[in-house]
Amino acid sequence: MIERKNHIRLFSVIAPFYNMAFRSQLENYRRLLKENCWRLDDKIERAIDIGCGTGAFARALSELGIKVTAVDASSNMVRIARRNLAGTGVRVMRADFFEDLPFEDNSFDLLVASYVLHGHKIDGRVRFYEETKRICKKEMILHEFFPNKNLLVSFVEFLERSDYRNFVSTAYEELKSFYPVVDRVRLSATSGWYICRCE
Repeated sequence: MIERKNHIRLFSVIAPFYNMAFRSQLENYRRLLKENCWRLDDKIERAIDIGCGTGAFARALSELGIKVTAVDASSNMVRIARRNLAGTGVRVMRADFFEDLPFEDNSFDLLVASYVLHGHKIDGRVRFYEETKRICKKEMILHEFFPNKNLLVSFVEFLERSDYRNFVSTAYEELKSFYPVVDRVRLSATSGWYICRCE
């Protein structure tokens, strides 16, 4: 519990600095969705972005005509995301997957989470898997670190006290134990998408 509160506190502190990358993140997500939309179900109407940060992924999804809800556990991230997403129709709210998310079962066709999982120990990830399986009925895009030897990434994740090292070495097998189908799409030297089917 203390570890989770510290994690939320850290991201509340860094939110203004994180927001400096909003434009470049938005362009990146626009490009990735354009290049990889063929991998996704073509009947996606509702999506949720968990751990939305300052809102870049949510905004890119909304530009595709998808009705998007964006949630984050950090109040500061939510405040900045609301500003960045004003006028887009994206619903932004503070919510934490460690608590019951305020959504009915199967509320969303698509769930996305960017760089969320590696920040939590296995018990936190299991909670994420259970809660996301409940609210998502079709598929998920988990934008995450893939196995790599980037020393800068390792150092930053060490400072954040994430579970990066354990997660990247076991992510694929871990995800396969929770979702019926898991596809891996490497997008760069350090990261990629785990596309998980919920049905």
